[in-house]
Amino acid sequence: MNATRKNIWILGGTGFIGRALVGHLAQSPLNSLHLLVHKNVPYRYLEPFNVFTGSLEDFDLTWWEKYPPDVIFHLARLGGNNMITRFLASNRGAAANKRLINYLSTLTKPPVVVYVSGSLMYGNQRNERWTDEHSRLSPVAYARYYIQGEKPWLEAQARQQIDVRFARPGWILGDASWFKVFYWDFYRKTGKIPLFGDGTQLMSLVHLNDCVGQIANLGENGAKCQNFNIFSGAPVRQEVFAEILASLLHTQTTPVSGKELKLRYGNTVCEALTSSIPLSTAYCEMSSSYKLKYPDVKTMLQETLSALEHKKSVLTKTPQESAV
Repeated sequence: MNATRKNIWILGGTGFIGRALVGHLAQSPLNSLHLLVHKNVPYRYLEPFNVFTGSLEDFDLTWWEKYPPDVIFHLARLGGNNMITRFLASNRGAAANKRLINYLSTLTKPPVVVYVSGSLMYGNQRNERWTDEHSRLSPVAYARYYIQGEKPWLEAQARQQIDVRFARPGWILGDASWFKVFYWDFYRKTGKIPLFGDGTQLMSLVHLNDCVGQIANLGENGAKCQNFNIFSGAPVRQEVFAEILASLLHTQTTPVSGKELKLRYGNTVCEALTSSIPLSTAYCEMSSSYKLKYPDVKTMLQETLSALEHKKSVLTKTPQESAV
């Protein structure tokens, strides 16, 4: 960014990605951070920032007149825990996002908006065709619901009404979210690493720290209305990912069929974990402008496991540990 102070707004700054993005952006003294968060959050780590409580639906937008945004990182999404509540939330999210877009369009200098989406928007690539930023959207799993909320931003981008840039990360490796729930917790309970479906599905991976670094880079150095796929290196088959993880934990993999996956977690999770979505990028220059801290699967997993090991003392022992 230029050597002038900028107002950076983060909508949803306390989630898995949002919290890491706040930490990344806070490293620059030129960034004045303004966060929209829910009421029930750990405020201690938010003390250095300008914090507003509320949601996309009721946030007082006139704050943007007092603190005019230069860049908005949008990670806020109205959630649900089943098909009906996700559908209702996505429609409420669409209405809330239209409200934001209408207001931003009235500003003398509308900001850059980086909307953090995901690779599930591209859909299952059964022919293993790699998807770049110009590939057709064909959402699967959770993305079937999320896209409804994103449509107002997609339409605003198509009209070039606002400089909207979509960041679409692949599978983000960190000590929470999908990896903790479906791999680490499974390992803690069984002592084995799950091999989901037939294991041939391709995964594009990125470590959380590299993910937020590239999201910030898109806001800082991206072109107007540019989208960007975020990943590290070539995609790997899920069976390879599971085997590397098992090797690091000195254990073995165990198959979890599609049928068992549906029984355990439901159809939406099953579809997400068994979809093959290999990512590529049409913007190699943008990709190479960011130096990856964790460029391969092994280093990503080593760092993630290290973070989880620090938390392990408050968790129950694995079956393997209990037998010792």
